[in-house]
Amino acid sequence: MLLKTETYKQQSNISQYCRDGKEIKIKGARQERLPHYRRLVFNVVKDSLATTYPIARKYINSKIWDEMVYTFFSEHKCRDPQVWKMPNEFYRFCVEQEYRVKYELPFLNDLLLFEWMEVEVYMMEDIKYPKYRQSSNWLKNRVAVNPEHRIFKLDYPVHLTNPEKALEQKGDYYVLLYREKESGRVQFINLSALFVYFLENISQTEKTTEEIFNDILYIFGINDLEMLQTQVFKFLEDLKNRGFVLGVL
Repeated sequence: MLLKTETYKQQSNISQYCRDGKEIKIKGARQERLPHYRRLVFNVVKDSLATTYPIARKYINSKIWDEMVYTFFSEHKCRDPQVWKMPNEFYRFCVEQEYRVKYELPFLNDLLLFEWMEVEVYMMEDIKYPKYRQSSNWLKNRVAVNPEHRIFKLDYPVHLTNPEKALEQKGDYYVLLYREKESGRVQFINLSALFVYFLENISQTEKTTEEIFNDILYIFGINDLEMLQTQVFKFLEDLKNRGFVLGVL
């Protein structure tokens, strides 16, 4: 339902006051109470960001962290009404402001992305699982996987070590995040580029494992099919034990 013009104006005024703290007349409000309201709103934002980004909060200098948070609060107009999604806007704000350069924190974007993705996967809407049967006959079949997952790339291994040590190991890192069906817990697995290609194909195409092998041999320039099969079958069994691979379709 659309808000009345006057109601929308008053809400916008309150939002603007909460952001910048500049004195403003708000109809029906007790002016002396507004600073308390602003403080409460800021605390919600600050606490939400600290909860979503505990590792970043730990390893980033507290003065820098507080400055980033306050600037975001003061300047950014959040687009999504759901509070739990607000930290994603903080991540994007930091990227847009190039804070990793300004504050000399090369790992910043990766760390915020990884911590946010954990929340996003945990909170994502339920996705219907495919019909599958238990089998380890991978070659001639299509593999069934947990649909509640995300795969993304990082430049620093912030998912494997603390950010300070990660700075010494810049490269190409791929992460699989998925939500366990029974517990709802979010798990992550470090992936090679080859396994990323394999997982994306089994989850997004209708190719059998054998067909994907043929593609991998060509794209990655691999000549040893037997070695490839051995490594991938071992990988699938590991993912099956972890609850990500379900069986075959």
